[in-house]
Amino acid sequence: MSRQPILQQYYTRGRQGVFRSNEGYDTVAKSPGLDNTFIKKVLHPFCVYDAPRELQERAASDPALYPEAFVSFRAESGELVIGRSVFVGADFTGQRNTFFSHNYVIPAERREEFIKDPAKLFGIQAFASHHETAAGKDLPPVLELPYQSGMPKDPKQWLSGIGVDERTFKQLLYALMVSLGSKRKVYVSLNGDVREASAAARRLLEVLSGCLPYEMRRHLGFVSYSSEPQSKKHIHVMFVEKGSIRPGSGISEKDFLFDLAYGRIAQVDWQEGVHSYLDFAWEYLGQQRVLDSFHAFCEEVLAGADPDMRLRLVTYYELCALYEIEKGQMAKHEQNRAGIWQVLHRYLSESGLVNKERLLQLRTVLFREEAAALAAKKLPESESIKQMLAAYSAIPKEPISTELVLFLMDVLLKGKGARRNAYVAEVYRYLSGSPELFGYVMRTVFGHKQVVKPLFEDYAVERLASFSQIGPTLQEIEFWANTAPQALRNASFMTAAKDKLLGLFAAEGQKLQAALHIHDFFERLEGAGGYADPLLDELDKALLKQLRLDSLAWGDFAQVVVLLEEKPQTFFGELDLESRQKLEHIQKLAILAGNRDVPLPEDFFRGWDEREMAIQQKLIGSLLDTSLEPDSFPLVALVFYRAELQGQDSFAYADMLKYVCEHGGEEVLFSFVQWSMKQRMFFTGKYVAPGYRQALKGLLLEGKGRRLRDKEWRKRWFSVRHADFRKLLEEVRSETASPIVKLFQRKSTAWLSLAILIVAGAAGGYLLFQPDSSADLTPLPAEGVATDEPGTSGAEGSTEEAASAKFIPAYQLMLEPKILPVNAVQER
Repeated sequence: MSRQPILQQYYTRGRQGVFRSNEGYDTVAKSPGLDNTFIKKVLHPFCVYDAPRELQERAASDPALYPEAFVSFRAESGELVIGRSVFVGADFTGQRNTFFSHNYVIPAERREEFIKDPAKLFGIQAFASHHETAAGKDLPPVLELPYQSGMPKDPKQWLSGIGVDERTFKQLLYALMVSLGSKRKVYVSLNGDVREASAAARRLLEVLSGCLPYEMRRHLGFVSYSSEPQSKKHIHVMFVEKGSIRPGSGISEKDFLFDLAYGRIAQVDWQEGVHSYLDFAWEYLGQQRVLDSFHAFCEEVLAGADPDMRLRLVTYYELCALYEIEKGQMAKHEQNRAGIWQVLHRYLSESGLVNKERLLQLRTVLFREEAAALAAKKLPESESIKQMLAAYSAIPKEPISTELVLFLMDVLLKGKGARRNAYVAEVYRYLSGSPELFGYVMRTVFGHKQVVKPLFEDYAVERLASFSQIGPTLQEIEFWANTAPQALRNASFMTAAKDKLLGLFAAEGQKLQAALHIHDFFERLEGAGGYADPLLDELDKALLKQLRLDSLAWGDFAQVVVLLEEKPQTFFGELDLESRQKLEHIQKLAILAGNRDVPLPEDFFRGWDEREMAIQQKLIGSLLDTSLEPDSFPLVALVFYRAELQGQDSFAYADMLKYVCEHGGEEVLFSFVQWSMKQRMFFTGKYVAPGYRQALKGLLLEGKGRRLRDKEWRKRWFSVRHADFRKLLEEVRSETASPIVKLFQRKSTAWLSLAILIVAGAAGGYLLFQPDSSADLTPLPAEGVATDEPGTSGAEGSTEEAASAKFIPAYQLMLEPKILPVNAVQER
């Protein structure tokens, strides 16, 4: 594949240019392949030249007296621009001084040639100083640029000659590297003749560039001469005319100022001390092969890193330390073992880095150093262990080193042997932060019986002792089950776990919930097998011993039974009397869970003495809802059952009805009575049990039978389908009736006879008082109706007599009888 050519551009004042048809400054010639827009936007801003004030004041016309402005920068599109601007005296008119700029545009694909060999950039000898109009406006592309290195044989001596000592050089290099990763500019003035200062600036830039890592060189932009400090895009370091670095000259308060012409350095945040890379660069200044070797190391390690990381000064401080260790210089490791491990870990854990082979080799070198020190009975610092473990955990899915495992076991044993308990605790803490490695170590420990106690049992028991709640304790057991399953077969560990859990369980307020949580945990825990059974047996014994039955809900009793249903007989044989009795209560109450298929009281309480039965009834009563529901009616019957009473009349009926009314209201009371009429336990044969009948009657008699006075409620009570209960209702209704109603009810027969006699007597009396008992009883004709019957002439007297007879109501005759004798009637 042929290399792309290097393109050129000339810029000066002429009669016309590429972009203008009249006289003035413009590009006067260019390579055909050079884009016009690139020329205008990228190259033109750098085609400038400001003559030194001193020469202007003298009106010096000799171009040899003027400095050259050497410039280089990286364009945003990737090309490398290398150019030079020089003073060339009078222009074509002979009246105006002018300058000439010549720029080379290096294709991005060829930029590395100039980056990795500073002499090819700083030693270019092929710059033009003028252009013949007759030559036309086209410049030929070139494949190579002739160059000659200007690097002094003894850079340190040369630097001293221009007034740059070791400290100043390090500060310059520091400022330049910082500026590449920030927006800060570096301004430098050198002593001496202005033209000589410009030439020295070019050589100094070549020396500094040779010390820069390749990535920083790729971004470096510089100008070897400017009359004044100027902030220009793409330019990081600018050499300026002596005396131009002054307040108000366009310098910001953040820029680095090296006014070396007057021995002043300002705004450089420099701290005395060790600067690993700067020290390294100064030490090997003049030995470019060593510097290039380091730069190649950085390129390899940083392959794939993000740009910010590649442009940070601290990156090269860190990599310099690693590079020196790789080369066998262990001084920095000895000075700061933990720090070196930390640096190595940081780079190993960088996901963007694509080539970590040399870093892994470095890790092996460092580990062998640590192992050798431990063999000499020198314990590594705990922080070194922390960073070492991090470095070994940085590569995902990397096989665990057996050498590392044995090393860590040795560290722990030697730490315990030296009674450095705090140190050992820290090592364990850092080790547990790498679960996979920690598990490998612990599984290895179980393979060596002589170290199980010091390295596992003592540590595990100490960890368990630190917990104050059941949840974290169970998590600790799970941690060991996952990390080293052999832990659950270790008697010391399981005993410690049991004692810890039982102690925490004793302080737990919600006993059943805590026990269920622990049971559920071990059921789900893989690998627990039968190793947890002794612990759970002790837990369940403690549960029965400490559980308060009156604190449980209905469903809780069934849960307790489920916990204990698979226990062997030996478990129940080991219970004390109180726990056995409590278990019997729980089993009985579990039957009632859900209020379904509640047995009859005599069956439920069979075999219980009065004291035990009273306990059960109290528990059932406490479990009933404050707001009673029909589903709970069978439980109410259990609560008010009295075994000491004889026969089926064995309930505290009055108390039972009062309880239902108080906890359910009238609706529930009515439903309860309805329900009770279907339960044989409340009957003697076909009749309501006498005690219950009496209690119901007392209930219905309350408030003078108020429950039957309301028309709607009376209908509801009489709707209950049971003959004996309806008879009871009639009794209550009769006994609560008003006095008048009672009177009619008690003498109904006598009153009926009297009424008949009164009616009969009234009728007979009426007939008796007629003038002629044998008179014609034919009804009188209707008023106004004529009649032709004979005897009508005597009707007039009869009418008068009838009209004189007074009508007396029957009730008045009964109350004030005024029956006249027969003779008196006849006389009349």
